[in-house]
Amino acid sequence: MKTKTWLAVVAALLLAVSWAGAEDIAGLPLHVEKLGDGAIRLWLGDHAPTTSVIAFATEKGIVVVDTFGAPKVDAKLREVIARELGPSDFTYLINTHEHRDHTGGNSVYTDCTIVGHELIPAGLAEIARRRDRLLEFYPRSIAEMEGELEALDEDDPKVAALEEDLIYRRLFFEAVEANGELVPPTLMFSDRMTLDLGDTTFELSYIGGMHTASDAAVFVPEHGLLLTGDTMADVWLTDRPGCLAAFMVRDGMPHDFPRLLANWDRLLANRDRIKTLMPAHWNGELSIEGAEARVEYVRTLWDGIREASEAGKSIAEVQAEYRLDARFPELVDSPGFSQQQHYASVTELWKEETGQASAARTLWTLLDEEADEAAILEVLADHAQESPEYFFSEGEFNAYGYIFLQQDKIDHAIRMFQINVELYPESWNAYDSLGEALLRAGNTNDAVTMYEKSLALNPENTNGQEVLAQIRGAASM
Repeated sequence: MKTKTWLAVVAALLLAVSWAGAEDIAGLPLHVEKLGDGAIRLWLGDHAPTTSVIAFATEKGIVVVDTFGAPKVDAKLREVIARELGPSDFTYLINTHEHRDHTGGNSVYTDCTIVGHELIPAGLAEIARRRDRLLEFYPRSIAEMEGELEALDEDDPKVAALEEDLIYRRLFFEAVEANGELVPPTLMFSDRMTLDLGDTTFELSYIGGMHTASDAAVFVPEHGLLLTGDTMADVWLTDRPGCLAAFMVRDGMPHDFPRLLANWDRLLANRDRIKTLMPAHWNGELSIEGAEARVEYVRTLWDGIREASEAGKSIAEVQAEYRLDARFPELVDSPGFSQQQHYASVTELWKEETGQASAARTLWTLLDEEADEAAILEVLADHAQESPEYFFSEGEFNAYGYIFLQQDKIDHAIRMFQINVELYPESWNAYDSLGEALLRAGNTNDAVTMYEKSLALNPENTNGQEVLAQIRGAASM
């Protein structure tokens, strides 16, 4: 991971930030950074990866990009913006995408024209549908964080960061509990839109599908700023990147890769006019080279997977050909990339190109919904078809099996791993994973059998060797 030391971060911030006294909002320190004449960036916290709110003074009023996400905080930030930029009407609020930490404060700006991509309303509706889950998640996670904080010594360096995270999480829980209206944009676009504010221009471009369906970039040429939302960063200023943690094509999300690539090409053609690329969270940075590398990564996968599909290759062949460490070695340790995230991107692009559904994802859903065995066997029967409806991937079956393990749904995990063994009987890793699930279930004898089969296929499987040694050592005591 490419990170900066805290000393470097603090030095950079001291150079760039004008402090509004020792001011804080909701218990989090306020930072105000001057981006140029008539442009500022605000954020809260020294550790928590909060959203940056960016504001511009223009001939036709103040334009704000993104909100903090909690209305009571955004009301205070609006007051700070007015104080810093001088008396003026607030004219526009621009959302870079649908997530609550960017749109949750829209209700504070209902006197403005709220601008965003046309898919934001659908995203907000989905957020509203998930409210019950959040009402369960936040109390549980807050209690866990409180317990973790209590267990630390007061001089532990983790304390300050954890205290900020706790405040941040409580603010969002409070907003979810209040169940205020999630306000959608009142002016929307599908591809590109330009807002002319006299002395300042805002060029909005769709770049959706890598973080949310509604991602948009905002280019402000008069300030040389390209605002990139949560889509990418090539430097993390903290070891907790939050929303900037992953650069990947996400499962089930609407995509339009030709349009995404065309718009990124158009934006990056302004290389000589772009002074700063700015992610939407204060703790990430993006260079022009980092953006170009990430766009080229998507292009390489999109073009290559399409050609592979047309040539009749299988997804297994594509996954082998486009391994991250072999095909994109320069990105292996780059922020936002991991072998698992890359694997997910390849899989999603394959689905996009072929129209095939994921057998692993389908079976995971069926198992989770307690479907009968007949429904499971119907999907598995597709494996032998000449023109299959589903694609089958050993790695994906394994990944979904581990999701069940993480959820403590041991029986479902065992079934998923059993399916993987049946489909890929020469895979030592499939046996190893099944052995782990059986061991978790207390079925030691069958677990030993699976580990032994794994080692027979791959004698260098050190995990299998160690587990068997532990089992046999415990049995001899």
